[in-house]
Order: sequence, then C-alpha cells, then structure tokens
Amino acid sequence: MDASSSSGEGLKDVSACRSDGEGLGLTRSDRIRRGSDYRRIMQEGKNYRTSYFTIRILRNSLGRARLGIVTGRKAGNACARNRIKRMLREYFRLNRGKMPPGTDVVFIALRGAASLDTFGLVRELDQFFRSRS
Repeated sequence: MDASSSSGEGLKDVSACRSDGEGLGLTRSDRIRRGSDYRRIMQEGKNYRTSYFTIRILRNSLGRARLGIVTGRKAGNACARNRIKRMLREYFRLNRGKMPPGTDVVFIALRGAASLDTFGLVRELDQFFRSRS
C-alpha cells in the first residue's frame, strides 16, 4: 500500500510500518473488561502489595493471563493516571510469559505510582513476579 509523503518525497511503501506479528498486540480478550469480573477478582483474588501497586491475582478458566488496571485519583491527575496505564499495558504485553498462565491480574495504582519511570516500574514488577515463581 502506498501513501504520499507530506515532505514532498513522493510515494512511499508504508507496509513496513505495520506490525503483522502474531501475539504482539494487546487484544480485547487479553483485558479484563466486565465489572462483574473485576468484582469477583477483588473479592476472591489473592492480594499482594508492592511499593506502588496492589496486585490481585485470581485463576481463570481461559488458559491465558488477562490484565486489569485500576487507577484512582490518589495515583495522580488524569495525565499521570493515563501514563501509568500505558506503562502497565506495555509491561503486560512484553512480559505476559512471566505471569502465571490462566490467571487474571489486576494492578491497582497507589499514591506515588505516577513518580515511577519505565525502568522503575519494570524493576518493581519483575522483582514481584520473580519472587512469586
């Protein structure tokens, strides 16, 4: 598929920009979307705590890990909360193999989570999942 360039360089092939890799994206089925699922996980799931997150984990019957994220106002303003969510989704996408298969994992951002940079978040969550395996 060709598209014209805004720099006036003519037509370019944009097919190289698309990621056709299997399993690299985060699909709807990889996310916890229903309120009833969140309530069940909050009531029945095992509760763990790190410096910046409360993590709830509950087995599911799907055979794959699913992600849920909760960020309240205590975690920061809207920009900070959205940044936390983006970083958590990317961590899950790249590291879903570290998470127990067949589980629902909900991350609840605590006060101060907005101060984490990407490396701090990865270090904290890697340490958590390494200690659980």
